[in-house]
Amino acid sequence: MLSVFRCRRRGFILVAVLMLGVMLVTCATAFAWFARMQIKNATREKISLANRSMAQVLTREIMKGMKANPFKYDSPLLDWFKPFFFPAGDLGIWVVQIFPLDDKIPLRNLFLPDGSTLRNELRNTWEDMWGKLARREFTYLVLDFLDKDTRPRMGGAERETHINRAPLDISELLILEEMTPEILYGTSEKLGVADYCTLWSAGRINLNVAPVHVMEILPGLDRPMAEKIDGYRRQNALTGTDDLRKIPGFTPKSQALLAGIADFTSRYFMIKIEVLEDSGGGTSFSVIFDKKDEMIVRWEEI
Repeated sequence: MLSVFRCRRRGFILVAVLMLGVMLVTCATAFAWFARMQIKNATREKISLANRSMAQVLTREIMKGMKANPFKYDSPLLDWFKPFFFPAGDLGIWVVQIFPLDDKIPLRNLFLPDGSTLRNELRNTWEDMWGKLARREFTYLVLDFLDKDTRPRMGGAERETHINRAPLDISELLILEEMTPEILYGTSEKLGVADYCTLWSAGRINLNVAPVHVMEILPGLDRPMAEKIDGYRRQNALTGTDDLRKIPGFTPKSQALLAGIADFTSRYFMIKIEVLEDSGGGTSFSVIFDKKDEMIVRWEEI
């Protein structure tokens, strides 16, 4: 009996030792895994910070170069706006491309300096946009939402929730209870407000980069003429109104109507930086800057 008890005791001790050993191995493995994850995260963060710093330096240099750009127009056909590779040392190879903006209806420049009177050269374009979106009920409601005064327009409305200022982001339009993400951003089958409007504009629309659906609602233009302009600019940069006169069907009347809204240069630009070689913390960037003031106005890390 004593022998059996001793045998069981030794067995119990052996099992306990084995369990303790398994526990120690498990703890050691977990600690090693945790340590590796911490090192990996620290390395990723270090690379991410290095990427961010390098991207900021690159952006500053691009802004300086753009400021000194001798061209009086901004077209995707210029070498400035073609993709280029940037060797970032240990951070890998980056693909960088600059895009001229000022390409849509300027949400921050809808009104005259009084902040309430809609610019006359934008009146028909603004109304036609809502017609294209099949949302004419927003035509004056959005103007009341954005203008500085609190007097309702005919067909509009003033509410305590209205911001009555220039928007900081286009998403602020969602404050309107009638606005939906589908109306604002569109769907795969239908354009939205964001396809027609932009925050990044000095007040005029660069015909070198404006989408066809925006050009077709500009004063003096229609869909066929917008498509002709698009066909021309794919082969030739638009440097001024003289180039528009080369396009069949473009009339002096169209030129006069466009005078207050069309342009051929941009004030705002977007820089896309894509990291090709991910070294454990590679980050891509989307940067919008103001060429005139040499100032970054939006910074996104993807």
